[in-house]
Amino acid sequence: MKKTLLLFAFTMLTTLSSAQYTIWEDDFDDSDASDWTLLDKDGNGSNWIARKNIQFDMNTGAVVDGAIDILGTYNIDLSAGGAPLESFEDNLAISPALDISFYSGKINLILNAQPSIYDSNQNILIYGSTAADPATFTLLHTVTLERLTLDDAEFKNYTVDISQFAGKPEVYIALGTNTSTGFIGYEIDKISITAESLLGTDDNQLKASLCYLKQNPVQDYLELEIAEEYKNEETVLKIYNTSGVLIKESPYKPEGLVVSDLSQGVYFLSVNNNGLSKKIKIIKK
Repeated sequence: MKKTLLLFAFTMLTTLSSAQYTIWEDDFDDSDASDWTLLDKDGNGSNWIARKNIQFDMNTGAVVDGAIDILGTYNIDLSAGGAPLESFEDNLAISPALDISFYSGKINLILNAQPSIYDSNQNILIYGSTAADPATFTLLHTVTLERLTLDDAEFKNYTVDISQFAGKPEVYIALGTNTSTGFIGYEIDKISITAESLLGTDDNQLKASLCYLKQNPVQDYLELEIAEEYKNEETVLKIYNTSGVLIKESPYKPEGLVVSDLSQGVYFLSVNNNGLSKKIKIIKK
């Protein structure tokens, strides 16, 4: 189950600075990782996959499904009773694009994960980028997933500080395997990103530019007054409702954005151009 919870309500701006906002999470309960990019970099046909955690049938020695929905990758042949693969795995799982443009302060990636049963402690590599191209990713942290028993579920939370991406409109996180040693499996039960605080309405502005609505409240068209250098399709407009759901997305157009199909109420406009952004409250008549 994927969630994007961009909490824009102005009442939230008065909450304590210690509050935590969940920007995004995926618990894989729908057994669906179709919005992830899963790369079998070594080309051996074994890759990250959304499935149940693995168990071994003690009577038959077969690999069977456990009870927990996970994103996993394995260095064993699941169809051959867990026989080791001939080479070490090199697989990369890249998250969908994450919008962190409305958040500031400490940003944490929280990984609820374990080495699979009958494995030992394993290092998982956490990468990050502001582009989807795998060549742009840099290593953020190496997390040691701990295992103390042979066959118990040992999912734990591991936290990585990714505050360098605060205020960025497009962020990608990637999970990589340790390519220098063999392993049985990595299993991710849940991954989430939290923020310490919301950006103020004037933070991370489109620098040295004029950017405001020609009229507010709006009725049929949302018309934006913006500096000349941003009047191009690299400027992207996104409208969210107060629950953080993306309602509309469009490149900038001089004639404005049609909003006649929106219900009356409060919305939030995010104007983004190459990492610069501005947020504007909209009232729809």
